[in-house]
Amino acid sequence: MQAPQEKPIVKEAILKTLQYFHYFKHPLYPEEIFRFLGTDISIKALLSLLGEMVADGMIYTHRNYYTLQDDETLVGRREEGAWRAQQLMTKAYNSARLIARFPFVKSVCISGSLSKGYANEKSDIDLFIITDEKRLWICRTFLHLFKKFTFVLGREHSFCMNYFIDESRLHIEEQNIFTATELATLLPVYNKATHGELISANKCWLVKTFPNACWDDETPCVTEDHNSFIRSIAEGLLNVLMPRQVNLLLMKLTDSWWRYKWNRRNYPMHEYDLAMKTKWYVSKNHPLNYQKKVLKEMKFQPAQLTPAT
Repeated sequence: MQAPQEKPIVKEAILKTLQYFHYFKHPLYPEEIFRFLGTDISIKALLSLLGEMVADGMIYTHRNYYTLQDDETLVGRREEGAWRAQQLMTKAYNSARLIARFPFVKSVCISGSLSKGYANEKSDIDLFIITDEKRLWICRTFLHLFKKFTFVLGREHSFCMNYFIDESRLHIEEQNIFTATELATLLPVYNKATHGELISANKCWLVKTFPNACWDDETPCVTEDHNSFIRSIAEGLLNVLMPRQVNLLLMKLTDSWWRYKWNRRNYPMHEYDLAMKTKWYVSKNHPLNYQKKVLKEMKFQPAQLTPAT
């Protein structure tokens, strides 16, 4: 059990964890609170503190979920979302397997709400992609040309490729609770070894953010090898056509087009670099900028160690 003087610190950490997921109307199991808690603690001690906080009216529990709001419909919403996510997972695996067949794709992971076990009737299949070194923008261009084709078939929501990262620069620059949560919940579908390298490259700050999380998952990957003959031929041909220069050219062309659309929509230009990160080693296409919204919510709603009202 935590020492008496440490209780307020741990309780504040519990409130911050619940507050983060409350933004998404997502109540948590005790095991999930433990995983995403910002301080080291035993599960037994956590359960004891959760009981105290419920008794004091600081948090609420329904059907073994915990939340900041006394609203059981949130639990129903989450359970329905879990069922939908389970139904969608086979389609997500198939999407990731198909993406893995494209040139210079090193690893594919399921991300977004689906990786957290939740989906609604409008949920996309979000994919996090690691590419071969100095080939990110070639890889991304081929995949997004393919995505244009999916619009014809009405399957564009099955291929939301919003984050690409180069295998040679796996260290994530934005080190905060949002990016830590996203990394912690990635579901590797293709090439788990490279996914493991991603976690290792960020492990120092991830362990500080979520000290109770298991960062050495041994669960086998769904698909391990897609080095097909056609893919090998395509990569061989592309590798003789000045690939590094082409890679940078595609990056500059994409960046110019994105900046034009951003400005046309009258979005604040000072937010562009965070929401639409465009560098040779990373491509992030998040025009809704959820990272900024969530972190702002956390900043302006600090945890309160008083009974909830």
